[in-house]
Amino acid sequence: MSAYALATDAEDPGIEAVIADRIRSKILSGALSPGTKLREEAIAETFSVTRFRVRGVLQRLAFEELVDLQRNRGAFIASPSVKEAKDVFEARRVIERVTTEIATRTILTSQIAVLRRLLAAQERAVSAGERERAIRESGEFHRTLAGVAHNTALTAALDRLILRTSLIVALYGSPRATLQAATFHHHLLDVIERGESLVAARLMEQCLFAIEKELDFSNRETSDADVSRILSRIG
Repeated sequence: MSAYALATDAEDPGIEAVIADRIRSKILSGALSPGTKLREEAIAETFSVTRFRVRGVLQRLAFEELVDLQRNRGAFIASPSVKEAKDVFEARRVIERVTTEIATRTILTSQIAVLRRLLAAQERAVSAGERERAIRESGEFHRTLAGVAHNTALTAALDRLILRTSLIVALYGSPRATLQAATFHHHLLDVIERGESLVAARLMEQCLFAIEKELDFSNRETSDADVSRILSRIG
């Protein structure tokens, strides 16, 4: 019986989204370590659903690159390599240097207000030690700022990179990573509000460099965590 007394498959057609959100949250909070195996039967029992529904969840998370599906072996929490992490951050710097410069030249007062609210939420999460929420709010800040540039091709590419970065920071980021992000975002918004587009673009690059420097790949051992117990735990 599920610890959350979730509805049955027939009663809740959106159960896959609920389970995906729970697993995603546990990955991004660091509760589930890279390389941890996600056993279909254990997840199905935890949420009182069929393994068919669990496969749908795992496929969704694999599309987000949070889970690796390995033929004849099963599903595992993604374990990005050092090179991939560097490549992801480099790609983000290239894209966000451009989108930040454009956004600074075109941003409206109302859009700055939205970004300040996102930053406030991020800072509250950092202060409360809520790592997963801080990472999520940071990603939303970057996603929203890039959207101001009105370039759908760049924002679509960036959206996938932000998801991958969130995983990398959750798995390998030091406790300072989320604090660094919030500090840079505060300075960045001040520069954007003054309309200094080139300074804002450089500051965005510095922000991403600072976060990358907080990654620690020294401990990459696979965890034998009790996945059912972690997914059943609230918070």
